Amino acid sequence: MNEAGKNSFHFNSNIRSTSGSKASMSNNEDRYLRALEIQERKREIREEELEKQRIIEEAERAAAEEKARQEAEAKAAEEAAAKAAEPVEETPEPAAEEAAPAAEAAPPAKPKPSGNFVPGPTPRKDFTSAEKAAMLKRAKAHAAEVAKRKGK
Repeated sequence: MNEAGKNSFHFNSNIRSTSGSKASMSNNEDRYLRALEIQERKREIREEELEKQRIIEEAERAAAEEKARQEAEAKAAEEAAAKAAEPVEETPEPAAEEAAPAAEAAPPAKPKPSGNFVPGPTPRKDFTSAEKAAMLKRAKAHAAEVAKRKGK
């Protein structure tokens, strides 16, 4: 060791032989600080993405609640219109007899499945008659093709 290293009583990683560099600690510190900056930037980006996702989920939830509310209002309006259109019967006895079998005929509620339940895809229901006709045509053509292949 050199003279400065022999007189020093503490460990200093920067003191090396005369050919060594005394600036290596500052270089390592720069790399460390750069790594910290990169980590901080990545964390900020993740937080921004999470915030965007939260905003999107809130908007979807609000839209779903609004749609459910509109459907409930539409059902209530339909029921009110149906009640107004029905003729009023003055004999309450048959109505009471009809209500009892209807309550018994209702299927029992399905038990909730245990574990992680993921519902299957729900098909679209807003097809136009032209789209339905085109789908039916394609389905018939495909069925004919399959039958032809099996027939060979």
